[in-house]
Amino acid sequence: MPVFKYKGRDRSGKVVVGSLDAPTLQVAGDHLYQQGYYPTAIEEEKESPSLDLFSLLRRFRKVGLEDVLLFSQQLSTLYKAGLPLLTALTSLKEQTEDVNFKQVIGEVCHQIEGGSALFEAMSRYPRAFSSVYRNMVRAGEATGKLGDALDRFVILEERGMRTRQKVKEATRYPKLVIASLILAFGVLITFVIPRFAQIFAQFKTPLPLPTRVMIGVNTIFQNYWYLILSAFLGVPILLRYYLRTPKGRSLWDRLKIRIPLFGPLFLKVGLSRFAYTFVMLNQSGVPILQTLEITSKTLDNSLLSRAIEKISQRVQEGWPLAEAMKESGRFTPMVIQMVSIGESTGTIDTMLTRVTEYYDIEVENGIKKLSAYIEPILTLFLATAVLFLALAVFLPWWNLASLFR
Repeated sequence: MPVFKYKGRDRSGKVVVGSLDAPTLQVAGDHLYQQGYYPTAIEEEKESPSLDLFSLLRRFRKVGLEDVLLFSQQLSTLYKAGLPLLTALTSLKEQTEDVNFKQVIGEVCHQIEGGSALFEAMSRYPRAFSSVYRNMVRAGEATGKLGDALDRFVILEERGMRTRQKVKEATRYPKLVIASLILAFGVLITFVIPRFAQIFAQFKTPLPLPTRVMIGVNTIFQNYWYLILSAFLGVPILLRYYLRTPKGRSLWDRLKIRIPLFGPLFLKVGLSRFAYTFVMLNQSGVPILQTLEITSKTLDNSLLSRAIEKISQRVQEGWPLAEAMKESGRFTPMVIQMVSIGESTGTIDTMLTRVTEYYDIEVENGIKKLSAYIEPILTLFLATAVLFLALAVFLPWWNLASLFR
């Protein structure tokens, strides 16, 4: 949709400038009149013809979460210090090193200069500001507590980052070991086993089973390497595309919570994030129906997301939140009981905060148990693989030495 730049005056005679999206020039003018502006100039914004490839790539690149968190912390500090919003944003724009994010902040400033609220300006850039972020800003602006809303968002995302970091640390060693084993296997079947095949082809002695398996794998790789390479590159792409579809995402989420060791951990992480996000939004002044809608979009499990959407429908019909959660069948009895107590006593934020603290401890203990279980399983797997490779390499030489004797 075209973007039109405009200049004009509002009802009090104050000069306003800005830009808006509209299909035609006439529609843009009508929209400005409806907002109470009297435009003196409207023109379509033209894209620069000298836009290079790197500029195009920057426009579609998502802003990093770390940059958004740093920006939010600084904006909250400046806002609480009494600095005007536009002045604070302009200052942060000059300090931002990321070129893409700097451009986004500059365009947000331009929108605010044109009379838009911060929430409205940020809503134009969903790749930089998430739905949770925008709605917290919206609630902060409505209640006059923008700084507190930004602080809550920072706390929420930092919790998620810490959890992801712990999971990465727990799985880093297994990934390294498996990658090394795959590399060693590839070197053997590419350079060592073909030489064995040439040498032992001159003798009539039968080869051991491990060596025959390795030679068979080498033959398959030599004759069908293009199919294996296509599958290696194509299957992940097709699988990723399928998992982006509603059916694929639902299937993966069902399987994910049933994986031994990992499944309960994924479920606890989802419940903890639900409880904490609900509390943050509720404390920011977001209505409960909108809180449930936003929370459902922040979860990394489509089963919980759809359950929360149904809960929102039940709450809109007049059901108590705890009864709606119980009907969904996706929440543990403890969560339902805490919500029920919170509803009856008016302390739902306190109850859900305790749920978050409980599941945070459970997740941390689960990650420690995961590391404790993975190490012996990985050691056994690695020992079996190394034994198989060693037998495939050394057994033929022992047989050959026996033949010579």
